[in-house]
Amino acid sequence: MSKRGMSKVQEILSKLIKNKYKVAVIVLFIIGIIVRVSYIDVLPKGFNQDEASSGYEAFSLMKNGVDRNNKSFPVQFIAWGSGQNVLYSYFIIPFMAILGVNLLAVRLPMAIVGCISLFVFYQLLKRNINKKVALVGLFMLVISPWHIMKSRWGLESNLFPDLILWAVFLILEAIREKPKLGYLYVAFAILGLSAYAYRNIIFLLTYVCNTFINSIYKKKIYNNKTSNNIIRNNICDRFSINIISNYKYI
Repeated sequence: MSKRGMSKVQEILSKLIKNKYKVAVIVLFIIGIIVRVSYIDVLPKGFNQDEASSGYEAFSLMKNGVDRNNKSFPVQFIAWGSGQNVLYSYFIIPFMAILGVNLLAVRLPMAIVGCISLFVFYQLLKRNINKKVALVGLFMLVISPWHIMKSRWGLESNLFPDLILWAVFLILEAIREKPKLGYLYVAFAILGLSAYAYRNIIFLLTYVCNTFINSIYKKKIYNNKTSNNIIRNNICDRFSINIISNYKYI
């Protein structure tokens, strides 16, 4: 190699060493995305019965506007009689319209959600603790067998942890030094959607919502009128979601 080529290599290496933190983060993101997306239509092998159910409901809604029990765009599937959460099937529909009726279309939305959560989790730790903790946390999540499997398997309830993570991140962003009210509305909208991802966890939603609302109110982050509107809208949204999701099963 010529001296000019060697100097360029040394320059590149020096830049990498100088920016080793950024390089480590980028490498972890790349690894995390690869292990969550690659060959998801092959691994894990087979079609889990819940994946098949969610996929068929999505196909039926896309083609006919009704689920397999002839209900028009329901908020809770009857499925085999025990009920099934609806949100993931609605997520599948655009992928199925583009990719066709196959395993890739059923699993890809969950893989994308898992990859987004890597970034959100990293930002959550970085902005609320510090960069070192964020790097360690990202590494742990990237290699987590639970999160890898959750992201590669199209089980409808697996959406819930990601939605809660996104909502918590947005709420913390909304109550930082420079409050951003729009983040708060998006966060509570995500929390509302999460009830359709895992209906049985409504009590955890209540706890999460109340915890952050009390924090907002006590710290007087927003003016009293705004805080009261947030509290009132949140309570109304939570109870309306609970009633809508459960009225056929009460």
